[in-house]
Amino acid sequence: MPFSRLKNMRNQIEAGAVRRLPRVLVLIGAVAVVCVVGTAAASGLLGGGAATPSPKSSMVMTPTPWAKVAAASPALTPAPTPTPTPAPFPVVVIARYDYAPTSISQANLTAALAAGKITLPCELLGLSYGATILAISSSTPCLPATQIVATVHKTAGLMALLPPGLVTPSVKVLAVGDADLFGGPNRRSQAYMLYGVVATPADWTAYDSNDVRTLISTGDTCPDRGVSYEADFMKKGWDWVLDGGTVHYRGTKPDPYGWGWEVPIIARNGDSGQLAALISDNDVSANDFECPMIKDWVQHNDGMVFNIDPRVAPLLAKTGGLKVVTLGSNHITDAGRSGILETIDYLDAAGIKHTGAGKTLADALAPAVVDVRGVTFAFVGWDDITGSAAATATNPGVAPLTTDNACNSIKAAKKVADIVIAMPQWGWPEYHANITSDQEAQRALFYSCGADDILGSGTHWASWASVLPGPNGPQFAIGSHGNFLFDQSWSRQTMEGVVVEATFYGKKLVQFRLHPYVVVQGAQPNLVDPATDGAYVLHQVWSVSEIK
Repeated sequence: MPFSRLKNMRNQIEAGAVRRLPRVLVLIGAVAVVCVVGTAAASGLLGGGAATPSPKSSMVMTPTPWAKVAAASPALTPAPTPTPTPAPFPVVVIARYDYAPTSISQANLTAALAAGKITLPCELLGLSYGATILAISSSTPCLPATQIVATVHKTAGLMALLPPGLVTPSVKVLAVGDADLFGGPNRRSQAYMLYGVVATPADWTAYDSNDVRTLISTGDTCPDRGVSYEADFMKKGWDWVLDGGTVHYRGTKPDPYGWGWEVPIIARNGDSGQLAALISDNDVSANDFECPMIKDWVQHNDGMVFNIDPRVAPLLAKTGGLKVVTLGSNHITDAGRSGILETIDYLDAAGIKHTGAGKTLADALAPAVVDVRGVTFAFVGWDDITGSAAATATNPGVAPLTTDNACNSIKAAKKVADIVIAMPQWGWPEYHANITSDQEAQRALFYSCGADDILGSGTHWASWASVLPGPNGPQFAIGSHGNFLFDQSWSRQTMEGVVVEATFYGKKLVQFRLHPYVVVQGAQPNLVDPATDGAYVLHQVWSVSEIK
């Protein structure tokens, strides 16, 4: 259809031709829905399901009003045979990686588009939400699609639309309503409603949900002391531990020990289950599991020696959706070398794979491998803090973080997996957010040996993150997530943490998103609003991070 006719119809819609909208929808197959009845995309446009039509590219330029670009576009040359109608493709809403909100509603999206507050790809001919054509302000800025990521990455607060094949981890994809093309399996299964068209679809308009795989990772886990006290001795049960919802703060107060820290005053929002819903919605998940699970466990109300109720293993597997743990920690032999063997038995029974400690050094260095629809993830871990007995050729123990151990285990993992995740427990000091010179050197070592990404732990604070260029695309790292199931209720920094959500399209990292939480009563993680109370811990991470 000639562009002049499309433009004229769009102008009619913007002028308020509401009564003619059904007819306009039928006429403009390029912009709306009826053109794709009978195709996979049609069900998404009509609200019946998500379309599944694969990704690629990025640069910089001053935005131009979208209407000017449209007006300057030449009319399509009439063809002797009917011109195929462009197929709609899903369009994502993006902002910079540190943008706080995680989603945008249909109403807010519609209002922002009408007000010209969202930058568009200049190639876009039209946009629809389900069966509704969305009005676009004549002053709306636009950029060539391949230049949007670079502009959004350097501009705080800017939102834009982007074809799915151009998504990178330097920008953040927002869920549209409850649907998220790059979220966990449950969010990907929601009917996605935001679609656009271009005159000639490029490779960056393609998207296949089967090529998306999300990884969820949680923080330091050693549910002794306050956690087991609430679960067992206060008889709340282990299910309660992961049944956290969302909470808000009513301010802060001095810590209860008089150590000079501030702690939040927490109020529940009455929506339990939100935490488990987030962490269990994954294709693969990992956790730093620091302490031994043993049959003859005992409650510790204080001190620095730990052991864990074995009922934790099935809780993490079934409720938390946990697939892999690293046992490479300075507390894993708190119950002796035999405690490692018991821990492994309980993890095996729960279907949780493990690395970082084992029956022998070879076992401790062996990768934990998970296959996700043909893409294999391998996890390897080590401990860099003294405390646990080191594994030997014949004795159980932890895998010490040495150059040889790290490189050998990463290279072995690379032979059996597509994506290798290094899981170090970093050395001293604890309780800081910035990256240390030792961590920088170790990060470089892991990458040089072949690791793709890094999930660090051990500082008990949510710490620095990085997304850097790698030989096969972007590579993420995080210093530490903070405490997850661990009671250190003496400061805001030791109570708050972040759930890491990393998304891969095929084998390529395309998203790195953080979800803030706080540990309530020293036992139960609950989510906090990233735009308000959760902004503190997110700033703690992003302010010392490097995202390229």
